[in-house]
Amino acid sequence: MKGRKDCPRCQGRGVVFDPDPLKPARPCDCASEGGRDAAEAGLPARYREVDFARFWKWWNNAHAPEIKSSLEALPELERAAAAPDLLRDVLGQGDPGELLRLIQATRKKPEHGIRPAGAEALAQWATTGRHRFRQGWELWWIHGPAQSGRSSLAAAALRAWGERTGRSLRYVSVRALSQAIKDAYYDVRSFQNQAFQSVRDLIEPLESPGLLVLDDWDRMDTDVRVAAALAQLLDHRYAEELPTVLTATVPPEGLERREGHPLVRLEDASLLGRLRGAERVEMVPALRPWLDRLARA
Repeated sequence: MKGRKDCPRCQGRGVVFDPDPLKPARPCDCASEGGRDAAEAGLPARYREVDFARFWKWWNNAHAPEIKSSLEALPELERAAAAPDLLRDVLGQGDPGELLRLIQATRKKPEHGIRPAGAEALAQWATTGRHRFRQGWELWWIHGPAQSGRSSLAAAALRAWGERTGRSLRYVSVRALSQAIKDAYYDVRSFQNQAFQSVRDLIEPLESPGLLVLDDWDRMDTDVRVAAALAQLLDHRYAEELPTVLTATVPPEGLERREGHPLVRLEDASLLGRLRGAERVEMVPALRPWLDRLARA
């Protein structure tokens, strides 16, 4: 295994030696094929061929009637944006600058108004690395109902980021990981941990990948021990400034409103604050929330 000659981590050896002599050497990100090999990255077969081009095509076909009606209603939204009183009713707690920028961008390129809200920024970040993160940590939250395409979009971002950087990638189902963590506690009701893995064995490999996707974050088990292990994983990636993508059916505030949710029971205000500060992608055409507000005004 050969690494890049200019790599500061392995000096071209392709492997990184841990300061702890009891820990094994690990492949360096610069030599890892994980960024190019979707199966090794843990992507399910359904998502291994997904890229942004395929995703946009699927999205346009799946939302064709809604996209058409949104673009037809754009002039009405422009008139509302030009009327201060009506604009306040349409915005609610929204940002007028955000609406005006979206209208202007959609006039230039209609895809800005018909693609998922925030997806253009995600694609730009994954393919070019350019994006200003509000909290400094490269954390994305993709939310939408079942079958809305959030997992496919996350897979497309994972693939594009890996192709750009050549660094290691991981895609993990939180539901499956939750069960594995529970099995690590040797629960007699579902004794599946035949390899006798510890929680550390399960979490440690997810701490170092260049980009990690945690799919179905809101489907973590209700056991607070599971939540504590996943919180520890996010804390580590935050501290190391490693980019992470979460997908869920609801925005971060939606989880906090769920009575007895294990993340809330942890009483970790810092973690909840970081989740609320994530860059958002909502799986609806970008114009749709504004048009819905206009219809209610």
